[in-house]
Amino acid sequence: MNLLFLLPLFFIILTILFKYIWIPLRIQLHFLRQGVKGPGYRPIFGNSAGIQRRMFAEAESSRSVSFNHEGVVERVMPHYYNWSKVYGDTFLYWFGSNARLALSDPDMIKEILVSESGSFRKIRFDPALKLMFGDGLVALEGERWVVHRRITNKAFSMERVKVRRNTHVIGQVSVGCR
Repeated sequence: MNLLFLLPLFFIILTILFKYIWIPLRIQLHFLRQGVKGPGYRPIFGNSAGIQRRMFAEAESSRSVSFNHEGVVERVMPHYYNWSKVYGDTFLYWFGSNARLALSDPDMIKEILVSESGSFRKIRFDPALKLMFGDGLVALEGERWVVHRRITNKAFSMERVKVRRNTHVIGQVSVGCR
């Protein structure tokens, strides 16, 4: 009777150790061998606690917000900004036990976005992100993505973008002159 209870418990503990310790450490070692560093993995929570701390600290700081593109990443994603300063343009960080590879090189980003090998997939949304993005172009894949892409492609034709760009510039000037 005791063995029937201990055997499933043993497999549950083994599965947890494998998923939350062994696999993330192997991923981190794999990227370290390729020269990609990043903040260390912390079991179960990853770097989430550090991200949250930095975001709260940045939000509570009394610095004024500039409305130009300078300093936006530093203000909105302070963890990303600090890690890119410490680890370089390409680094590995963690959301729970899920690894995220941060890239800043435009050629690498283009290769990932254009690649048809199937090696790169979109990140699945958790329920909170699903509420924010819905079933739009960002979340869709496959045939449904193709249909939605065709629909939105018409809105971004060169003629329409040129017209919108001119009105957008006028809007910026009028806001800036107030």
